[in-house]
Amino acid sequence: MSYPLLRVHLDVMECNINRIVSKCAEHGISVWAVTKGLSCPLELARRLSGTKITALADSRIMNISRMKKDGIKAPFALIRIPMRSEIEDVIALADYSLVSDMGTLELMSKECESKRKEHSVLIMADMGDLREGFWPDEAEAIAAGLKKLSPALKIAGIGVNYGCASGVLPSKESMARFLSFGEKIESELGRKLEIFSGGATTRSLIAIDGGLFPKRINNLRIGEGYLLGSDKSSGVIVPWLRQDTMELEAELVEVRRKPTKPIGEIGRDAFGNVPHFEDRGNRFRGILAIGRQDVNIGGLTPLDDGVEIITASSDHLLVDIEDCQKRHKVGDILRFSLDYPAMLSSSTSPYVTKIYEG
Repeated sequence: MSYPLLRVHLDVMECNINRIVSKCAEHGISVWAVTKGLSCPLELARRLSGTKITALADSRIMNISRMKKDGIKAPFALIRIPMRSEIEDVIALADYSLVSDMGTLELMSKECESKRKEHSVLIMADMGDLREGFWPDEAEAIAAGLKKLSPALKIAGIGVNYGCASGVLPSKESMARFLSFGEKIESELGRKLEIFSGGATTRSLIAIDGGLFPKRINNLRIGEGYLLGSDKSSGVIVPWLRQDTMELEAELVEVRRKPTKPIGEIGRDAFGNVPHFEDRGNRFRGILAIGRQDVNIGGLTPLDDGVEIITASSDHLLVDIEDCQKRHKVGDILRFSLDYPAMLSSSTSPYVTKIYEG
C-alpha cells in the first residue's frame, strides 16, 4: 500500500446523495451533484449517474470531457463561469453552464449557431457574496440583451451562489430578491424560466425544512453536502447525513520522546509564520510522511484517540502521541478526517494515493 492515502467510501456518498435528493424532492427541488470537491473521480461520477440527480456538475471542462469519454450517461453542467478561450469546448461538451457576462453570452450564441448545437445557460445573479453574477437591478437590461441571442442558446433559468467568496449566507430576504430578479427577466422575455437554482450546500440543507426557499426555487447544486455531510459555511454537520465518507491515512516515519518547546531562537518557519509552542515537558512525538504540499493541514482532525497535531512542514506532519493508549511505532498508520479544503487539496495532490471503496 502506498501512503499517504485518501480512502473514499462511495457507498456512504451514494447514501448521502440519495437522502439529499429525497429531501429536496419533498420541496419540489432537483439536485445537481457537484463533483469538483473530490477532483471528479470517474468512480464517483459513475456511481452518481445511477441516482436520481438531474445533472453532474463540475467547474473544469476537462473533467466533463473525461466523464463523457468514460461513457457516463448524464446531463453535464459547467458551474464555473466559462472562459472565452474555452467556449468551443463548453458548447461541445456541456449541456448547461452558468454565465454572468453578456459578451460571453454573445460569443456562446454565435458558437451555438455556427455548430448548430443547442446549449442551456443559467443567468447568474449576485445577491451580496460578490463572486459571479449580474446585479439584481440589471434584470431588464439583461433581458433586452438576451432577446438578441440565437434560440440555440437556451436561457433555461437563473442561478445564485452564496458563501464561497465572502461567506454571505442565504436569507429569506435575499431569496425574495433573487426571485424578483428572475421574474423581471421572465416578464421581459415573455415566457417562464425552467430553473431557479437557489445555491449550493451553504445553509440550504440545514434550512430546507425552515421555509428558506420560495416555491419557485427548484434546483440546488450540492457538493459538500454529500461528499462530507457538512456545511462549512454554516459551521455545522448536516444531522441527517453521514460524515464517514472518507479518511486520510499517513505513515509514521519517526517516533521519539522530545521536548515540546523548541530549543533556540524562534524565527519564521518555511511558510513565513512565527510559531508558538507551549512547554509541556518531554513527550512522545511522531512524524508522519505527509505535509502541506499534500494536504491543507488545518483541515485534518485525528481519528485515533490521543493524537494531537503539532505543526507541519511541506513534507512532514508532527503529532503528539503521548496520550495514545497504543504505543505507536515507526511504520504505524494514523487516520484523519478532512474538511472541504483538506479534501480538495488531498484529492488534487498527485502525491496522495486514492482508493475508492464500497
